[in-house]
Amino acid sequence: MRASLAQAVDHAANRTQFGSKIHTYGAIQEKLARMTMMQYVTESMAYMISGNMDSGASEFQIEAAISKIFASEAAWTVTDECIQIMGGMGFMKDSGVERVMRDLRIFRIFEGTNDILRQFVALNGFQSAGTQLKSLQRAMKSPLGNAGLLAEELTKRAKRKAGLASGLTLQGNIHPELAQSGDLTVKAIEQFDEQFVLKRVADCAIDLYAMGVVLSRASRSLSQGHPSAQHEKMLCETWCVEAHDRITRDLRTLRSSQSRQLFNNLRAISAAVVENGGVVSPHPLGF
Repeated sequence: MRASLAQAVDHAANRTQFGSKIHTYGAIQEKLARMTMMQYVTESMAYMISGNMDSGASEFQIEAAISKIFASEAAWTVTDECIQIMGGMGFMKDSGVERVMRDLRIFRIFEGTNDILRQFVALNGFQSAGTQLKSLQRAMKSPLGNAGLLAEELTKRAKRKAGLASGLTLQGNIHPELAQSGDLTVKAIEQFDEQFVLKRVADCAIDLYAMGVVLSRASRSLSQGHPSAQHEKMLCETWCVEAHDRITRDLRTLRSSQSRQLFNNLRAISAAVVENGGVVSPHPLGF
């Protein structure tokens, strides 16, 4: 991703179109910014999980799955956008980018396909929820002896119903300049706790983990006064705003009365195509 981004930047800084360097156009600026964010998040994930493993952590399977999913898809997107920015030159063999893109395609398949890994991430969420429900079931059998646990759960649910915060906070764990991004992460976690549909649950989990790792990395840079700290703060803030919006949108879809019909439609379309051996609708010209 670093190499692809460097080539895209070099081309954008030197290519003139309509009398201006193309890096001055908003469409190109947005591509470069999003490519940079993806590289930053991917690198942050890689070093976060590596650091956890080096420090002796024994439970990192979910984080590893999330990192593999995110990294393989981000690398593909960044390289694809690099070719788009470079235009026809990016498609040529001399640039080397087309080979990178071909090589990257297998990353979403090897070591567990991303589709299966998403199921793994989501089902682990179900397992955690199941463990919590079992503890609540035990508490319900002996309410007098477990009044504290019941009161805590009832308070959480009441707060969620009323749209109030659960009390979770990242204050003290992240740099003060990133407080707003921390609040968005907490809000996303509180929403995530309520809904479970596998693919969207996995996507929410990936976004949440990404928010956590960039908060950690940007906080470190700000605390240590790195020259790039303010740039990293912008990367972190932008990522957290958009990730929070994606999580909220996915959960809103799951709560929608139309979502079940949508899923049924997708299932029926797939079944029809399989049964027909390909596209069902006739050719517009009758061929």
